Amino acid sequence: MSTESLLTIIALLLSVASVVVTGLFSVRTQRLSHELEAEREQRAEEQSAIKAAERVYEPLAQAAAELQSRIFNLVETGWIGTQKRYASHGDYAVASTAFLFAHYFGWIEARRQAVLSSSGEGGRDLSVQRLIDDVLKTLRRSEDSEGFLFFTTEQRAIGELMLTWDSIPETQVRLPRVAGYAAFVRRYRHEEEFRAWFTSIDTGLDLVSKGDVQRLADIQRALVALIDELDPKRKYTAGYALEPIDLTDGAGRSA
Repeated sequence: MSTESLLTIIALLLSVASVVVTGLFSVRTQRLSHELEAEREQRAEEQSAIKAAERVYEPLAQAAAELQSRIFNLVETGWIGTQKRYASHGDYAVASTAFLFAHYFGWIEARRQAVLSSSGEGGRDLSVQRLIDDVLKTLRRSEDSEGFLFFTTEQRAIGELMLTWDSIPETQVRLPRVAGYAAFVRRYRHEEEFRAWFTSIDTGLDLVSKGDVQRLADIQRALVALIDELDPKRKYTAGYALEPIDLTDGAGRSA
């Protein structure tokens, strides 16, 4: 084989090797690029999930504050005292108590749906979720009382009934809207199927009238812990007295 032929073969082999190496680097580069893009999308999704959850922190904190305030008043004055306080307003005492539970469930469902499509998690939001779970577990606890008892799926169902979404035209943004008192009480008073979700309120208020307020105290303390995490600087809940109920000292205050 002549030197010229040998050089031609070597050049061909080097060319082929160069193509192979270039191809391998190209594949590796594409794979790395894809992995980096997937990682960026995951980080963006996680941040989006956190931001989506945080958008409902304010109304959720307010709903929790309103509910714990009513609970404290029930513990302080008892059911008879609460009825007398609102005697001139018909069934307001019962209906508004049911509403405050429903309103809270609505904003809990809004938060859940806001992050439903995302696996994103963040340190603060994980803390919020743990405290939400504490409230949920207290409300579903059935071994001590049937009053104010809402099983997990019932809490979710009531939240779904209270929640709708408003879409902003020409954008992909959706804003949660939880029914207010007027819309709630219309259904509560006139739709037997809707009111049936709140029978444990009637049972609970009957127990309160007999002096059994332990369950309410447990719910209130769990709500206050959640509010402390949602709104530690009281930006959203200014004006609410948010001390946990202490039954050992005959706790009482107006809110």
